[in-house]
Amino acid sequence: MAALDRRLSQAPWGTTVLVGPFGVGKRHIAAEWVHLNASRFGFVHWIRARDGELAHANLAAEAEGAPYADKKPALVVIDGLRSWTDYDRFQRGDTAGHVLITSSGPAAEWGGWTEVVPVGPWDRQEAIDYLRTNVGSLGTEDAGRIADALGNLPLALAYAEAWLTRGCTVDSFLNALRRRPRAILGGAGPDRYPGSLVARIEEARTSLASTDRWTVHLVDAAALLGPTPLPVRSLRPRPLYRPDDDTLSTEIALYPSELSKAFPVLGKCGLSTFDDALLHVSPVYCATVRGLLSQEEKRQAARWADVLLMALDPRDSVPDRCRARERWQPVLPSFLARDPHEVVTGEALTVIAAAYDHMSDLGRWQAVLARVEALHRRGTELFTQDDAAVLGVGDVLLRAYTSAHRYADAVKLGAVLRERRISVCGPLGIDTLKCTSAVIIPLGSCGHVAEAVELAQETLLAQTTLLGADHRDTLLTKSRRAVAERMAGRWRDAVAIGEAVLEAQQHVLGRAHPDVLSSAYELACAYHESGVHTKDALDLFAETLPLQGRVLGDDHPATARTAVGLELVHFEAYGTLRSPERCSVALERLRQQFGVGDRDVYRLEQAFHTLGMSW
Repeated sequence: MAALDRRLSQAPWGTTVLVGPFGVGKRHIAAEWVHLNASRFGFVHWIRARDGELAHANLAAEAEGAPYADKKPALVVIDGLRSWTDYDRFQRGDTAGHVLITSSGPAAEWGGWTEVVPVGPWDRQEAIDYLRTNVGSLGTEDAGRIADALGNLPLALAYAEAWLTRGCTVDSFLNALRRRPRAILGGAGPDRYPGSLVARIEEARTSLASTDRWTVHLVDAAALLGPTPLPVRSLRPRPLYRPDDDTLSTEIALYPSELSKAFPVLGKCGLSTFDDALLHVSPVYCATVRGLLSQEEKRQAARWADVLLMALDPRDSVPDRCRARERWQPVLPSFLARDPHEVVTGEALTVIAAAYDHMSDLGRWQAVLARVEALHRRGTELFTQDDAAVLGVGDVLLRAYTSAHRYADAVKLGAVLRERRISVCGPLGIDTLKCTSAVIIPLGSCGHVAEAVELAQETLLAQTTLLGADHRDTLLTKSRRAVAERMAGRWRDAVAIGEAVLEAQQHVLGRAHPDVLSSAYELACAYHESGVHTKDALDLFAETLPLQGRVLGDDHPATARTAVGLELVHFEAYGTLRSPERCSVALERLRQQFGVGDRDVYRLEQAFHTLGMSW
């Protein structure tokens, strides 16, 4: 309202456009402003752009018998104009005054020749305050859930208010929003809103389909990956394959440049916006798209979502962990939004598994486990257990089980994967040996220590013969053998093997590689458990900790584990903790990831108790 006041005061004979998505309140703002300021104009024409008809005329000056006696400017309101290209048919040659337009089109199309006043959704706190003010029984947390699901969109929040005041619970409202959006958003809108919000969404979708059908599939797919924005700059410059419009079995070539051209088109439909190379799909559309689409449309959208994820896949040959985080950061939300149960292609299984594996790299094992399990089940539903994509997902799940200390699950899955790998690659295949190596630590942690040591020796011999002694896979198996020897109580062998493999890994991979840091931690543990290398344990823990903080992050569980190891060795040697504050933070991280039954958690709690300190 203030922006309109400033604009009309500065240029009473011009054009102003209120730009924003459906349901944001453009019409309401325009109507309220005209109502308050009608006396400033000789007359007001209100035109509905959808049908081109005069919707309302306020002939204020004519009622006084002298329309232009005071030479007031006229005001023409054109409500719901799709694009500036449609403006010519509404221009009036006999009117000198101001034109006020409401549009869901992109602001960039209007900004070149007229004043644009953007209208966005409310901020989150405004939306929460609105709901709590109008629905007295609603708590802040529940109001926030509804605001998030509806993208803080005023019109959608008005629908929510109406349902909640009728006695609908928050959970039933959100479930119905996703499953039966027509029932929730299909009624007449508030303040004489023309039609319903669902009708406006379907109208926009139909209009988009009349221009280009595959852009409809694209916006539907983007909705399955939303409401986080899709970054166009993250599209990799390589050929993809997309489903044909008419059949799921025929695919045609697609290049990311075609997607880049399509995203601005989607920004004109009112279902999404496109700015700063980011496609933002309306949160309301994201929340309701599954309930609006037919089964065939859902299948098309699912395949398109897979294509988008393949286009966003940030993997390349650069091994640097920090750069990998930078590449994954803008696209990871889209991968996490994809429902594993709706994946339909083997390529998508592979790239989503890579996203989940990246989450394991970040230490988010507990958050990723259920997702990887669901993705693995989906893969076995779509393909055979011997399919390469399914086996790849299984490898990611095995790693996640091991990282989360679910060793029994890891051993059970590892046995199945190893059998399948043998059937595909043979007992001495590279992938078979990698899978076998991954089972060593879970096997020993389940109490089968002798079997774990024997498996490590056999695998190491085969990898050394096949790949060489300095190959990364060989060195990783050698590090795992050192851990198995320590589990067996043979700390001298564990220290000797650990020192040799750490030196070799540092030479091959560098001192800051995650595999090297893991080997350093395990060697420090072997030093500590030996009882005769306490100083070496303190020095190696202290040397490894800052490197892990820089490479993995201070909040990574592996960093916390090393911090706890350092504190425990110092406590046993000197009866004090080096840094109680850091110790408390690390303890809380391990509790969150592994629970109160974790061995290091228990030992550190006992140290705090002995010192009479709280944690």
